[in-house]
Amino acid sequence: FFLEAIPAIILGVVVFVWLPNGPSEVKWLQPREKEWLQSTIAAEAVEAPGVKYRLVDAFSDVRVWLLCLLYFLVNVAGYGYEFWAPSLLKSLFPEADSLQLGLWNTPAYVAAGVAMLMVGRHSDRSGERRFHVAVPAAIAAGGAVLAAFAGNPWLGMMGMIILLAGQKATLGPFWALGTAALRGTAAAGGIALINSVGNLGGYFGPKIVGMIKDKTHNDTTVLLFLGGALLALGGLALMLKPTPKASL
Repeated sequence: FFLEAIPAIILGVVVFVWLPNGPSEVKWLQPREKEWLQSTIAAEAVEAPGVKYRLVDAFSDVRVWLLCLLYFLVNVAGYGYEFWAPSLLKSLFPEADSLQLGLWNTPAYVAAGVAMLMVGRHSDRSGERRFHVAVPAAIAAGGAVLAAFAGNPWLGMMGMIILLAGQKATLGPFWALGTAALRGTAAAGGIALINSVGNLGGYFGPKIVGMIKDKTHNDTTVLLFLGGALLALGGLALMLKPTPKASL
């Protein structure tokens, strides 16, 4: 634990010393860019409701609990798949050894990285968040269904790649959605609660997948469960109130 903490401590000192406190102190921005950033931040502050918001208010905010549920589902699907990916791949390729399974799991993370960049970039350019969560989630659910009923190991692996790529692609727009819905003092308590409750999905996802495998002894039900979680994620994302589109 001590060795693991050293990089974080060093990085904390570096950030404290070198990270600018605001756009006006950033050396690599042009004056015009600094002015644009400062005016945009000021405009967003004016748009935020001028009401007092305490930490306890987060517990009675419907938006916060909906975002908690969204993040819970993100983690149920993500961790539920990632913890059991070697087992799922082993079912597709029974003769594969550990090295081969690791290599065949790599393309999913490459695709996930590309998907995160593409979806995040498009979401920022358009200023739209809800559909940038819902659409990748629906595509990921489609990947889960493909993997469940492919009947061909390589097609099944392609479905798993789509599943993970779509799930990971929801993360950037989700957090942009949360920070746009909760501003000012509302953001501090709300985001803390979302992160705390949502991360429980990282426990329950793998746990539920393990229980399903023990009871059914097949991966089809597991993949359909993950697909259902992703579909629910997409549907609930559309229930949130649209956030104002940024002019980028």
